[in-house]
Amino acid sequence: MKSSKSIISTLIKQRYIFKLLVIRDFKSRYLSSFIGLPWAFIQPTAYVFVIWFAFTFGLKGGQTASGGEFAPWLILGLIPWLFISQTMVVSSNSISQYSYLLKKTKFPVGMIPIIKIFSGMIVHIILIILILFVIVFFYGIQPTVYWFQIFYYLFALIVLLTGISWFVASVNVFIHDMAHIVTILITMLFWATPIVWSYTMLTGKLKYIALLNPFFYITEGYRYTFLEQRWFFEFPEMNIFFWTFTLLIFILGAYTFNKLSPSFADVL
Repeated sequence: MKSSKSIISTLIKQRYIFKLLVIRDFKSRYLSSFIGLPWAFIQPTAYVFVIWFAFTFGLKGGQTASGGEFAPWLILGLIPWLFISQTMVVSSNSISQYSYLLKKTKFPVGMIPIIKIFSGMIVHIILIILILFVIVFFYGIQPTVYWFQIFYYLFALIVLLTGISWFVASVNVFIHDMAHIVTILITMLFWATPIVWSYTMLTGKLKYIALLNPFFYITEGYRYTFLEQRWFFEFPEMNIFFWTFTLLIFILGAYTFNKLSPSFADVL
């Protein structure tokens, strides 16, 4: 807990620098190419379209288990997953990318992985807004009070990704295989998490594979918010497991980062 408080306290004190670095990272990631910002949306749009086409026409997933439209259900599960997977990948190499700051200044290194999270969050929020326009105008889904619940899930997503990012970023400095391990895990988790398939396909105790999956908590939460009109507190078991797991990962990530960070400059 002391490690977590230390990093968060530093982040609050250096919030102005943090804001500038988030904007700079966003520009370097999305505005430095010839096409620029549209690349941030071309890739996820192409990915979502391919998955949607395959499951709509190839595997005949025309409707959800509840009888609703399959396309918005699928898209709203893929959008948070794309943010999760991309953030985990870029966070792995974040310390190496900002190594020049560690060598020249006494920089609060704990904020580096979080910079990647908030830089990607900008695109994620814009993408959510665009998707909402699509489901409203093309699928007739009307805005409800449940939509305000997205702020809760964004907060939960930030806490979860912060712990993961601290851990993978710090370990990757010393074990470069971590970035490759993360890529493999992302592929496995994509198919293991009920994103393109419904968790109702699981029966008995097998349902807990999905219900106690922290990533499924987020992806399904987006569907509860925009499609199914259900509050997050209606699922106490999922809430307890998610926050227990997330806080443990958060503390583990902060502890690992604090233990390894004094040696970053020497290794890099």
